[in-house]
Amino acid sequence: MLAPAKNFNPPVFEDLERMHFTTDRTWIIEHSSGGGQPDRVFLSDPMDDTGSESLKGGEKLIFNRSFTGVSNFPETIEINQKLVHALDLYFLADRNAYCRLDEKGDIEEIIKITMLPKGKHPFPGRIVTIRADCLYEYMVLSGTYLIFKFDFTRYKFGHFSDWSDKNRGEEQTHATKYHYGTGPSASFVNGFMISPSTITYDDVLAKRTGRWSNGGKQYATFKIQDWRNKRLVEISCAPQNITNYFDAKPGLPFEVSPAFFRADVLSKYKADPDKYTIGDRTISCRNAWHLTTYDINEEGQVHTYIIYLSQLPYEEQLYWQAFNEWPKAPISKRAFETDYDGQFSTQYDPIIKLKSYVRALDSADLEWWKARGDELIAVVHLPASEAPAEWASEIMALDQMIVEGFQTKALRALLTAKGKTPDKEWGTIKLLEELLVVYGESQEDAKDVVAPLRTLHHLRSKLKGHGAVSERRSLEAQARSEFETFRNHFTQLAAGCDAAMTRIMSLLRPGVTPNDA
Repeated sequence: MLAPAKNFNPPVFEDLERMHFTTDRTWIIEHSSGGGQPDRVFLSDPMDDTGSESLKGGEKLIFNRSFTGVSNFPETIEINQKLVHALDLYFLADRNAYCRLDEKGDIEEIIKITMLPKGKHPFPGRIVTIRADCLYEYMVLSGTYLIFKFDFTRYKFGHFSDWSDKNRGEEQTHATKYHYGTGPSASFVNGFMISPSTITYDDVLAKRTGRWSNGGKQYATFKIQDWRNKRLVEISCAPQNITNYFDAKPGLPFEVSPAFFRADVLSKYKADPDKYTIGDRTISCRNAWHLTTYDINEEGQVHTYIIYLSQLPYEEQLYWQAFNEWPKAPISKRAFETDYDGQFSTQYDPIIKLKSYVRALDSADLEWWKARGDELIAVVHLPASEAPAEWASEIMALDQMIVEGFQTKALRALLTAKGKTPDKEWGTIKLLEELLVVYGESQEDAKDVVAPLRTLHHLRSKLKGHGAVSERRSLEAQARSEFETFRNHFTQLAAGCDAAMTRIMSLLRPGVTPNDA
């Protein structure tokens, strides 16, 4: 438990020896009656009846809970909610721990509950551990000391009879007092320990001040295009090495000087969508860090600005540094329009358009459309690299976002309602084709409209489904031969799917447009 530090200056050992408490003592509603006094009901603090004046105003840290009278539920351990909330912790059942995110966006266990296997004793043990620096910070800010009460007994099974008064004693230091006893087949020790924080308020303040001011932060070095001074230069991204339009220190590059990277810098973020969120032009890592903008130029290089690199954690800067290279082409036209001209981009992006369509369909509540959800929509991107695996994964994600959204059974019913009897072998895309015919398209035009969707679904089944290795290699070679890069191929395929969705929606659901997203 925690107890007010002011009560231990100096500690009164005789008072602490009178303490008594159990881990199952909690907040309770008490009812008092009799003794010639009127009945009353009141709320009782778990620290109200410890037998020790030194512990008054303290806090219990561990609560052993049980569902009294119900045997199907095991005992559980709960942790002081004030402590849990102050440290911004969340209980994860699969880890049996109270956790939070560290500065890298990774889950770290702060308070861990560990079950010990049964030994000779019939009951298993439990250990509750907490990271010391977190507890010490809380102790400093709450003005408390940590108080341990311990009671250990050891004995040989089948040999212990009783305790004798021999070999008894006690020990006391400035922060500990305990009694002990030994015998031929048993021993015991019980007492208490007073533990102040090993850090001070100034330590806590310095840590927080450093966190918000980036005090002591390290900065990596990057190759950048210093367009202000008309040069390519390699510099540290530390704030003192760059300037802005308002300050404009002589000789320094502007904060919006671009740095360029190999396309596979994005692979790590695409591979872990649970941890990283890739927006249309942003990347974020849970609530740990955020890259404000990036884009891809005509040569397939990822680019961002040195000011935004400086805002990443140092370890993340080093990751980007490993992919850094000199520019092979200028920044994208879209980035120039939005970041330098301050205008909306005139560049057509079929992925953004398709995502808008899907969001609009999701909100329209249609029987023939199964909502895809933000989580699925978020993982669809243009391929950044020339890795066949990335291209295949993006094709699968696009197919899942579009083609798998159409509900075959509902499309059949819609076609039947229009007086057309669907063949039982028809799949989603053929049903869409026939619906277009019913709505007035010629058979040939309807086939052309759905052709990109048919191509997309075919590629998905061959590249990420049951296609033979030789067939996959053939499709990869064909895409490169016709479009030079996987990115170009995917862009054209997505544009075709956008045209198909536009025509399909204009007939099946005229009121649903990308503007509804």
